[in-house]
Amino acid sequence: MVYFLVLFSLIFSFGVQSFSLPHNALELSNSNSGIANSNNIHINASGINNVKNSISFSSLAWYQGVKGSNIDYKWSGKYHHYINIFNLQANDIELRDIVPNDNPIGLFDIHHISLSYGFGTSINNKIKIGAKANFSYNQLYVDESYGYHVNLGMSYLYTQFLSFGLMAQQIGFDQHNNANNAYPMLLGGGASFNIAKLNTQINTDIIFQEELESPFSLKINSVSRFSAFSFITGYHLNKDKKEFSCGFSFKYRKLQFEYGIGFHKSLGSPTIISFKYHI
Repeated sequence: MVYFLVLFSLIFSFGVQSFSLPHNALELSNSNSGIANSNNIHINASGINNVKNSISFSSLAWYQGVKGSNIDYKWSGKYHHYINIFNLQANDIELRDIVPNDNPIGLFDIHHISLSYGFGTSINNKIKIGAKANFSYNQLYVDESYGYHVNLGMSYLYTQFLSFGLMAQQIGFDQHNNANNAYPMLLGGGASFNIAKLNTQINTDIIFQEELESPFSLKINSVSRFSAFSFITGYHLNKDKKEFSCGFSFKYRKLQFEYGIGFHKSLGSPTIISFKYHI
């Protein structure tokens, strides 16, 4: 029992950390990075300005049998808008006593669902800003919590080669056992290098996660494009975590298929498959 509660508190991220889990194949393959001028809305809300109008569906096979799905819808007129529905769950987890035995004493489930709305616009074709509001519900065994938070982000196109970005996330609170608790802050800054001759973009991020014992992380990712095909890599470096991820994207007319995989020494290799239709 203790093993499962600890394990799923880490990988399912009950409460705060669930917000930093990748939602689609792009986010997983690039280690959820790209604060400066990328298409990753989840790490920087200003990325909504870079995403074309589309609807996408993702299937997640997460660590240790946790599964989920994600739906994104992006549209624009004078401004850019974005809706996201994300969920993770694991059912019929065996509950055992302190002393191991062949017969579980019961079963329990875990669930997480979040609803998000994002908004963005550009200023003078140089500065892009965005905001995303999120509501989430978490259930682990018999515990339940509700959360509300806002993510803010901006990016600055310095030249066609170099961009910068800043983001602040988890500005809000969590309600658990009739008590409201402020979320620990998630802050970050990054730079993006667009190497046109190689059709490659390289992103570097420095992220501060207040809830972690080692709060500072370095994330690096690259996206190399070859006609309709893109190859993506990512690396997450922290004192307590070193994880490589990769994936690819293939687009044919209005249809786009994406695949991402991460490699964790202890917990295994999560995968995400995404299908996108450009409107």
